[in-house]
Amino acid sequence: MNALALREDRFLDVLRRLIALTPKLQNNPAAGLVPEERLAAQVVLDALAPHLQSGFIQAESLAAAGNESRPCLVLTVKGSDAAAGALGFVGAHFDVVPADEKGEGWERSPFTLWEGPGGVLYGRGVTDCLGHVAVLTDLLAQLAERGERPRRTLKVVLISNEESTDLPGLGLGYVAEQGRLKDLAGQPVYWLDSANFGPTLGTGGIALWELKVTGVGGHSGMPQNCVNALELGMAASLELARFFRERFPPTEDEKKWGFLSSSSLKATVVEGPNAKETKIPSDVTLRGDVRLTPFYDLKEMQRTVTDFMRELDARLERDEAIPGFPRTRTAAGKRGTLSFRFPGSGTEGIACRLDSPGLQALKDAMQAVRGVAPTPFSLTGSLPLVRDLQRQGCDVQITGFGEMAYYHAPNEQARLEDFRQGFTILRELLVRL
Repeated sequence: MNALALREDRFLDVLRRLIALTPKLQNNPAAGLVPEERLAAQVVLDALAPHLQSGFIQAESLAAAGNESRPCLVLTVKGSDAAAGALGFVGAHFDVVPADEKGEGWERSPFTLWEGPGGVLYGRGVTDCLGHVAVLTDLLAQLAERGERPRRTLKVVLISNEESTDLPGLGLGYVAEQGRLKDLAGQPVYWLDSANFGPTLGTGGIALWELKVTGVGGHSGMPQNCVNALELGMAASLELARFFRERFPPTEDEKKWGFLSSSSLKATVVEGPNAKETKIPSDVTLRGDVRLTPFYDLKEMQRTVTDFMRELDARLERDEAIPGFPRTRTAAGKRGTLSFRFPGSGTEGIACRLDSPGLQALKDAMQAVRGVAPTPFSLTGSLPLVRDLQRQGCDVQITGFGEMAYYHAPNEQARLEDFRQGFTILRELLVRL
């Protein structure tokens, strides 16, 4: 097994085929983009077909009835030592965030793999997360071609719907519901959806929020008769952000785990039906997210923020002046209202164990492969179910290969060398564990 190295021809062929599918892998249902992950899953299954037929690799496609076009793949290689337990490589996913080829400043088509000077690989999904899918595909194929079984049973879980909110009947949640993660309980699990190697020691929780503002519309030349829903919504969201910063400030644990940013609440979307400059809008909806470091409780945060917004609306009813707020009531006495909610339950963050054998094995593998001591960090990006896996006793550690600066960004790219090293690090983990 020590002789295994990335087969670049197969890796690039798989990655090229995956990125060619990305127009149909973009995940943003609100914009009409519903991915068909079965297309990407089929690329993996085609590459592994001889080894699935031989039985060296066992494959299972998991999605509930009605979601057959959006499966996860569970790929298993039985270990040579039945008593050794299991090892999981989990989290690499088939879906990608949308790419606006014309509006975001892409220098080349995001939907075609481009191989540039110095081994640069360019295209939507190169890092997040199709490059990881291609690395794992090559690793499994090489194990099968050589007939080399790792000591522990290896379970690779490639997932759907990572880039959107949880939906019933698909994604990693459905895999867990079907009991396919049970044999990873208490075992080392490496989540492969990060970048810059790391290791990534922690991630943030996420909760989406929505604020509906009802004002009083009318002629912009008669503001005394109006409550501007857009201005009221902006003021309310800024007041909420101020409160959030005071209530959920940076912590000492964030320094210990190396978080690159603290908890945050921000507005990211504004919607309103008004399209005329001389008309004051009566209805506006603001939406955004909370990114919460794992040292705060997600449910408590949601209760606290919801209570604050309920009280903020009550202050409008009592006509209590709020510094910096625009007009909240018309001359005739009609007032603006705030209606706030968290749609969905949210996803918890994780602080990985700093004293675990899994982390030490990952650090040692990185040191051996890259020749330099790793630089651990944490960030408030979010991952599904990692906290649940940790509660099951799994030694969850997080890493990934490629360029973090291009996550969810235009001109996504990584270096081929990153994936060469990433492959070898995964090989080292199989040997060491």
